[in-house]
Amino acid sequence: MYDHDDNAEHEAVTRLFELTRSGDTGNCEYNQLDSMIYDRLEQAYGSDDTGHRPSGAIQVQTAAS
Repeated sequence: MYDHDDNAEHEAVTRLFELTRSGDTGNCEYNQLDSMIYDRLEQAYGSDDTGHRPSGAIQVQTAAS
């Protein structure tokens, strides 16, 4: 699976940012980086089982009664 390496994570996020900034989001490299980073965030912070939301999606959480 994914090997935890802080430097590799930083480079992946930096590269994803560069691709996004240049508008080059329709290629295999972008999709692989997006998936890898999303999976790592899910490992670090858990999952709410709602699936992968599109970029810019907003999740509303109601207060418990």
